[in-house]
Amino acid sequence: MKINKIKSMRGILLILLVGMIFSYSEAQFYKVYGYETPERGETELVYWTSYIAQSDLSYSFFGKALDREGLWSHSLELEYGLTDRLTLAAYLDFESPSGENLHYVQTRAVFFRYMFAQKGEFFFDPAVYAEYYFPRKGYEDHEELEIRLILEKDLGNFRVDINPIFEKVTSGAEVEEGLEFNYAVGLYYRKFHSIQPGIEFHGMMGEMVDFKSTERQQHVLFPTVDMRFGEFHWHLGAGKGLTAKTDQWIFKSIISYEF
Repeated sequence: MKINKIKSMRGILLILLVGMIFSYSEAQFYKVYGYETPERGETELVYWTSYIAQSDLSYSFFGKALDREGLWSHSLELEYGLTDRLTLAAYLDFESPSGENLHYVQTRAVFFRYMFAQKGEFFFDPAVYAEYYFPRKGYEDHEELEIRLILEKDLGNFRVDINPIFEKVTSGAEVEEGLEFNYAVGLYYRKFHSIQPGIEFHGMMGEMVDFKSTERQQHVLFPTVDMRFGEFHWHLGAGKGLTAKTDQWIFKSIISYEF
């Protein structure tokens, strides 16, 4: 009992420390979240990388208007299982546009990721994920709350994950904007444990009461592969933008280790 309490306190303190050391950008990461979380007392370390290989778009980087093509994004994540159903996490995000040095750009604090039931109790295995974005001064002028529903279904050798995503700006000049709707959907072939191919769709639709026109929405198609080596999990994907307002080619890598 004492050992479990010590592990719990250690995990909580680590997450709080990471969240307090730094204190937003619209990061360039794409992930479909699954239903399962680290068990009580388990910790997961994750290194995320993405690279925009082709894009006609630009964005603001600490007041500079820069091309998105050639942009590297990196993130370090720490996730801790508070219970068998509830986890806490924190992210530190970094960006390096073409011709620029690497800069810390954002902290994301996950207040909770919670599984509502044991797997198989409902048609979809349901969970919820709440994340808050803290802006770095000089990069963005607003904070943001993201709520993501997680719906998972196993169908033989296939697994379907559906993530409806709701975002709300909570401060700054854009605070009057309405609730935005995004999505992330994945289909994975899971016959083999060590290697699992899949396909993902990610999209940003705009405000729920007034979706953007089709040509102004962002949609990306990602063929992916997941590889497992003991406690290591490596997720790779190559994304193709499907609209003019989307980066045209994006590569992503997510490496995680549980202990």
